[in-house]
Amino acid sequence: MNNKTVKIIVSSAIAASAFVSAGISQQAEAAKNIDALVIDAQKAGTVLKWTISIEGTADGVTQPWAQFDAAKDAIAKVEASLNGASYSDKLKYDALLIEPKTQLQRAQGYLDAITASAKIKEKTKALTEAVPTNNLDQVEAAYHAMTAEFRKQTILLDRVYGQSTRDRIRNVVKGPAEELINYLKNDVTAHMFTKAAATDIKFGRIQEATNNINQVQALINTNTLLWGSLLKKNLDAVNATQPVQMTSISRVDSTTVTIKLNRAVSSVQVSEFAFDNALSVSKASLSNDGTTVTLTTSIQTPGVKYTVQFKGNSASFTAPGSVVPIQIGDQTIQHRETTEVLSMVANFSASNNQPSRATVRVDIPAGIKVVSVNGIENNISGARSINITPEKNGNVTIAFTAKDANIASIDNIITFNRMEGSTVVESKSSAKLNFYAPAKAGTFSNKKIYYVDVINNYFVTSDGMKYKLRTSGDIYRNEGIAIGFDSFKSALDVEDTISGTYQPTAVSTFEITSNFYFVDLWLDSKFAYRSGTAGYRLDASRIDLNGMAQPNYEIIFYKNGAYIGKTKVNTNGVWNYSTNLDQNAISDYSFIQQDAGKAVPTTPGWEAKTLRVVEGSLDLFSISAGTTEDDNLTNEAFLFTVAPLKNKNGLVLAQDQVVALANASVVVQDNDGTKIRFTNNQDNTKFTPVSDGFQLNFGTIDPGKGSAVTISYGKDGLLSGPLKVISIDGIQNAYGLDMNIGTGFQITGY
Repeated sequence: MNNKTVKIIVSSAIAASAFVSAGISQQAEAAKNIDALVIDAQKAGTVLKWTISIEGTADGVTQPWAQFDAAKDAIAKVEASLNGASYSDKLKYDALLIEPKTQLQRAQGYLDAITASAKIKEKTKALTEAVPTNNLDQVEAAYHAMTAEFRKQTILLDRVYGQSTRDRIRNVVKGPAEELINYLKNDVTAHMFTKAAATDIKFGRIQEATNNINQVQALINTNTLLWGSLLKKNLDAVNATQPVQMTSISRVDSTTVTIKLNRAVSSVQVSEFAFDNALSVSKASLSNDGTTVTLTTSIQTPGVKYTVQFKGNSASFTAPGSVVPIQIGDQTIQHRETTEVLSMVANFSASNNQPSRATVRVDIPAGIKVVSVNGIENNISGARSINITPEKNGNVTIAFTAKDANIASIDNIITFNRMEGSTVVESKSSAKLNFYAPAKAGTFSNKKIYYVDVINNYFVTSDGMKYKLRTSGDIYRNEGIAIGFDSFKSALDVEDTISGTYQPTAVSTFEITSNFYFVDLWLDSKFAYRSGTAGYRLDASRIDLNGMAQPNYEIIFYKNGAYIGKTKVNTNGVWNYSTNLDQNAISDYSFIQQDAGKAVPTTPGWEAKTLRVVEGSLDLFSISAGTTEDDNLTNEAFLFTVAPLKNKNGLVLAQDQVVALANASVVVQDNDGTKIRFTNNQDNTKFTPVSDGFQLNFGTIDPGKGSAVTISYGKDGLLSGPLKVISIDGIQNAYGLDMNIGTGFQITGY
């Protein structure tokens, strides 16, 4: 290698070294610049963070566009400077930009929310300004514009980051807007329905017009409206233009029918109503509002369809089917439809085994209507009692049905009571009577199963609706799996949840959405009803309720129909609940169980378990006087009467009957201090419960001859004169409540 070549190589090496050194220096400088830009972006993000937070400088009204743009530009500069950077550097700096980018995104939501609030304010202002015009069309237009804007823009209000900041912006506009909407919505709705009714009448849609008019009338009747008088005037004008037609007909009982009219009339005449099938009308009465006609007819034949003509239009109903006889001694639960008529015969005999003609009181439940008594047509709806004189053979026969064909009536029991004066001497009761309402076509969702009849192929939901199953054609599923008819019937059980679409005469779809495995709700046995009592008796300021139920469910408690609280069932199915008890009062507690966290029902409903609690002490009221007046208690009998329990107004709540324990005792003391205890079943001393109290028969009183215990001998160890009753033990009511005797009670006249 010559010298020239060596010089070239050396020069090239030096140049390359200088180039590498310069490149490293430039990269270092660029990194410093990016770091500075990142710091600027982070600072801008921090500034922006506090301008959109109530904890900072945000006021929920001002839009911090300058800070937003500054942060946005700072982030953009960093991202621009990363062009050509290495992958690792991009990852590094992107991570450092997460926070400022987050604040930028939150700021966008903040800015959008303030813009949205301004739009809501604008529409709210327009609606507010429309109100004084009293122009309902103008108010309606402004109302729809405002509510549409409100629905659209409130979505943006809910996207603001931070609860306090979000509330600050929302409270500025959302509250006033909602208040204005609620203030005007009923007026606007009534105005819309009135216009719709006018249009329906114009095009002959009478039923639709009637529905719209009824909607307006309901709004006027149940609300205080801003333009109530004007809306009523407009409604009356529209209503007067529609022709009178029947909208519905309902059978009340075997001689009564009600007809609903599409609008009010001033009068009706019997001659205006004509039935077929020989059914005649003897009376027509009009309701106070002029929209309901009640017709009194001749007796309707069960199972016959009747059609009535009125002012050129017709309506029909079918009288309930054939009468089904039920034996009074048969305790098989009856599952019937509300259109069915049942008959029941009770027979009573006198003490000489001859047919009894004594009055029989029949207790009718609330959901039952008696249509005949001993073959004579009647119309008696429960809950009430009726007194009936038996026929010569001692029979009392009633025919009855559900009170309302469209409303189920479940768990009814009819009781026949043979009376002697006002006293029941013999009772006979029916089995449970269930009347189910046939379900109408339509979709139903998540109903609970109340009863399943696998033989007759139907089920009943908890609202008393009856759904018929078809052996073929219907579609069946169990928790999403398609199954056949027989499998569906086998799987269907009480308390399952079911949904579907029902068509009484076409294809229906049924799905068991949830198979239920259930533990029923039970109260502790100590609360069980005792025969002859007015309810569970207690003398306390609080009551501790407990029992068993579905594990992890909640028990909801009501007192006198009002919600008072709830408790959680533990994993072993045990629950407890303590609550204050009204003093000297009757309190009706109701209990239901449901999934924990589910909304509390407003009322307990007819499925609830119930417990009647009667609070008050068991007090002695009086002691009868003796009859011999010889200062000798031996074989004397005295009547101890229990005081009736009364409320603070003096109304009798209950009359306790007592029981005497085997070791019941009484301690008496005379004026010289002689004190003796007499114990039940010792030396012929006997405590015998009687109506409203107990009778005390004294046995031998001479301590030397009997088992009476002398506690204090006084002067002579003998009893004489008036005897103060010191204590009575072992006298309780049916629930174990001990008797209080108070002071001042004496035994005299012996």
